[in-house]
Amino acid sequence: MKFQYRDKYIATDEPIIIGLPKDPATLLNFEEVDTLLNGQLEEMVEKGILSAEFKKITATGVHIQQDYRKVVAIGLGDQEASEGTGMLEVFGTLFQYLKQCDIAEGQILMDTFEVKGQNSAEALAIMSEASIYEFYSYKTNAGPGFAETAHFSLTGTRDIKNDVAYYSTVGESIALARNFSETPPNIMTPEHMAGKIADIFSTHEHVTGEIKDEQVLEEEGYGLIMAVGKASEAKPRLVTIEYAHPEAKNHKPVALVGKGITFDTGGYSIKSKTGMPEMKYDMSGAANVIGMIHAISKMKLPVHVIAVVALAENMVDGNAMRPDDVYTSYSGQTVEVKNTDAEGRLVLGDAVFHASQYSPSIIMDFATLTGAVVAALGTERTGIFTNKSNEFLKPLMEVSEQTGEAVWQLPISDVEERNVRASAVADLTNHVEKPGRASFAACFIKQFANGTPWIHFDIAGTGTVDSPTAFGPKGATGVMIRTIVKLFETGEIHE
Repeated sequence: MKFQYRDKYIATDEPIIIGLPKDPATLLNFEEVDTLLNGQLEEMVEKGILSAEFKKITATGVHIQQDYRKVVAIGLGDQEASEGTGMLEVFGTLFQYLKQCDIAEGQILMDTFEVKGQNSAEALAIMSEASIYEFYSYKTNAGPGFAETAHFSLTGTRDIKNDVAYYSTVGESIALARNFSETPPNIMTPEHMAGKIADIFSTHEHVTGEIKDEQVLEEEGYGLIMAVGKASEAKPRLVTIEYAHPEAKNHKPVALVGKGITFDTGGYSIKSKTGMPEMKYDMSGAANVIGMIHAISKMKLPVHVIAVVALAENMVDGNAMRPDDVYTSYSGQTVEVKNTDAEGRLVLGDAVFHASQYSPSIIMDFATLTGAVVAALGTERTGIFTNKSNEFLKPLMEVSEQTGEAVWQLPISDVEERNVRASAVADLTNHVEKPGRASFAACFIKQFANGTPWIHFDIAGTGTVDSPTAFGPKGATGVMIRTIVKLFETGEIHE
C-alpha cells in the first residue's frame, strides 16, 4: 500500500475517511471536519447517519461546494480506541472495509484518529500490511492484490511520514512470516526455506548467517534434528542469523529459536486423516522468528540478536525414527523416543543448545508444540514457561498487554523434571502417557538451555486462526512478532 502526505485537506475526487469519537466536538480538527460536512457533523451523528460506535463503519455523501464526495467514518467509541489494541482494531477493520468495497484511494484525515495514549501512525502502518494480508495465490488467474493497488493520502498537522515508514516494517514482517507458513509444504521444504531466508537477509545491514546441511548436522552431532528429518527426501537444515548493531555488538546477544517442521505426518506415531491437514503450519514458530529478526534488523534497533531455526520434515520410510529408538543430542544427552509425533521438542532440543553456545543473556523459543496448551488456554493466549522466577517475566507480560498478544504462564515443577527423566535406557524421554503434557514438553526443552535464562512460547493455539479477525485473514497469524519487536524497541529486554 502506498501513502502520500499532506498537511491539510485538498479538494479531490477521493473519498474522505475519518475516525469518529462518541463526542465529535473532541476531535482535534473538529472545525475542519464540520466545515467539510457543511456544519452538520454533530447532527449526522445524532441522526445515526454516521456512527461513533466502536469499529462500526458508516458512509454517506456530502456536497462540498458543487462537488459530491463520499465520506467513510469509523467509530472510535467512548474510550475503546484508547485502550489496549483499540487503535489497531480500528485501522484493521477500516482497511478490511476499504478492501471489501474496493475503495483503493482516499484522504485519511489523521487528526481525527488522534487518541490519547495511542500512536495512530504506528497502528495504521502495521495494519495497512497485516489486516489485509493476502497469500500469493497459485491460481493461474490470480491478479494483483488490494495492497498492491491501493494508494491513500494521509492528511494531518503532525508529520507522520517517518513513523509510518518505521512501523510498516513490523506489518511487512508479519506478512513475511505468514508467507512462509502459508506456502504449500511440497514447496516450503527445509532446503527451500533455508534458501529463502538467505536471500532475504543478504541485503540486511549488520547481519551474518550460516546454514548447516544434513552432512554437517550429522558430522557435528545434531542427533535429534537428524532423527526427525532423516526419513524425508527433503533433508533438515539448521539456520543461524546474527544481527549485531554497532552500538550493541559487544553486548551479550538475545537468542530467538524457532521450531520449523515444514510438514508433520507424525512419523510412525502417525496422525489421523483429520489431524494431518494443515500441518504445513508446524513451522510457524520458525517463520515468526524470521519475521522478528527481519523487523529488528530493518528497523536498525541497537541490539544484538541470534536467531536459530531448526528445519525438518517429519515423514515415514524404512529409515524413519521409531518408538523406542535412542538418539544422542548435540548437548551429549541421550533421548529415548517414545512418540515420533513429539518431534518438535526434539529439534528444539538441539536448536536451543546450539543457541546457548553464543552465551546469550536469554533464550526465547517459539513453537506450535502441543495440543495440550490449547486444551488448557484455548486459542486466545500463548502459553509461556521459564526456568526463572515470575519476576523475570514481568517486562514480557507488560509489553504483551500493550500489544494485546495475551500470554499466560504455565508451570514446570519437580513432577515434570522426574517424568522427563523416566526413561530406563536413556538420559531423557520425549513423551510420557500422563497429564500435563504442555508442561512436560516445555520441561524437555529446558534440559537443553544449558543454564541460560530461558522462556518457551507454545503458540499451538495462537499461531493460526480459523476465521478472519481485524488483524488478518484465516490462517497463520505471525503471533508474538509485535510483542517481541516492541520488547526490543522499548529496551525492555533482559541483559
